[in-house]
Amino acid sequence: IRDADFFREVENGLPVGPRMVRRCCEIKAEVVGADETETTGLRAILNFGHTVGHALEAISEYGRWLHGEAIAIGMCVAAELSVKRSGLPAADAARIRALLAARGLPVKLPAEVTLARLLPAMRLDKKAEAGQLRFVLLKKLGEAFTSDAVTESDLEEAINVCR
Repeated sequence: IRDADFFREVENGLPVGPRMVRRCCEIKAEVVGADETETTGLRAILNFGHTVGHALEAISEYGRWLHGEAIAIGMCVAAELSVKRSGLPAADAARIRALLAARGLPVKLPAEVTLARLLPAMRLDKKAEAGQLRFVLLKKLGEAFTSDAVTESDLEEAINVCR
């Protein structure tokens, strides 16, 4: 969401350990520090993948996926939405999927997870405003932003790509 060079390091095999944890904490601190009182909207980028991820958790009654697993799937959907809505290169969406899969996280939605099942839970997401869905999208690796320009058709398409 904030550091394309760090993404490449992780992609190239940076092990889970102090360096990774430190950089993730630095990124979070930079974002929170820039929007401490949540007035600019920047802080919402920390929720990349969470709109769909939280909905997955809710419709499975918090029993099928661990939080990180649900968010990983949500990140894949958000990456596909980013291709459609903000010009993220499809190759970068594929890189996100490949990295998550390489780290042992799920990247596919099961067939029984439909837009009709996800939508009611997504409308309860804390980023939704008056029922309008808001997603964290990527213009490019390292450059995230929030958008309410995602349509249900876009979402259906992204979900189908992530099966």
